[in-house]
Amino acid sequence: MMQRIGIAIGAGLAAALLFVVTAKGTLLAILLAYLSPLPIVIASLGWGLDMGALAAAIASVVAAALIDPLSGGVFAASIALPPWLLSAAALLPRQKLYPRAAAANGEKTWFPVGGIVAIAALMGALVGAGMLASMILDYGGYQNGVDAMAAKLIPRLRDAFDDVMTLPSDITIEDFAATIVRLFPAVLAASTCLMFCANFYAGARAVQLSHRLKRPWPNLPEGLVLPQFLGIGLIACAGLALSLRGSGEYVAWIGVGALGCAYVMQGLAVVHSLSRGLPVRIPALIALYLGCMVTARWSLPALALVGLVESLLSLRARRAAAANAKP
Repeated sequence: MMQRIGIAIGAGLAAALLFVVTAKGTLLAILLAYLSPLPIVIASLGWGLDMGALAAAIASVVAAALIDPLSGGVFAASIALPPWLLSAAALLPRQKLYPRAAAANGEKTWFPVGGIVAIAALMGALVGAGMLASMILDYGGYQNGVDAMAAKLIPRLRDAFDDVMTLPSDITIEDFAATIVRLFPAVLAASTCLMFCANFYAGARAVQLSHRLKRPWPNLPEGLVLPQFLGIGLIACAGLALSLRGSGEYVAWIGVGALGCAYVMQGLAVVHSLSRGLPVRIPALIALYLGCMVTARWSLPALALVGLVESLLSLRARRAAAANAKP
């Protein structure tokens, strides 16, 4: 018992310290801060949800003590609690929620991977919405918030653009800064969803390699199947984002960012699954991931579209059925 408590304390301290380094504002500090959910995931999956909850509580208290109480509260709500909830969902047999989901042979059927990704997308959307609400409340209105935050961003953009690049003649640096501020909650929603999923995968893999993971490791390319209603939500959010104006437009973009991130992951799962057996599979996947980094503006929407098509046509299931039908 003392060993479990010690691990929870260590995980909480590690998570808090990774979060605190964001105060330095450097790129390395931000990258380290993105790993702050990882210790909580490892503690939750490897040593029990009670130890994960203890680690999350310790991390929140330490963050509040080292920075300020408000930052500690933000950390608890947006960094510490979500990975614990994802871990709780992953360790929950489906029979607890859906008694009819019990396997015919009596074995446990676990909460689906697609459901975990959907929860991460919802959490990302909530974080993005919280950022937008904070901007409105702090500055007394949406447009006031955009103007104030853009004014703070302009000097940094000027320093970044000096001797590096220039904006097109029809775009001023003020317009560019305002666009960044308007889109930031949507980008935050997408990056938060990605952060939770990446940390959850890394933590679950670490626990699985140490033989402490309670559920069997899933076949991710086949098992990442998002609920179909999320596709309707993504299409609806995209339609609203393109048709609305003002703050409503950017609320819809938050939904596009979070759900789009989830469907990009499903699109990648489809590509991994359908490319199995191809002689050039590994080079093609490497080229795909490099393309995602270099041409994200085009490749990520394309992958999200692949994920949407999968929700409508079940490409992986069709291929599996065709393969099973062969003599």
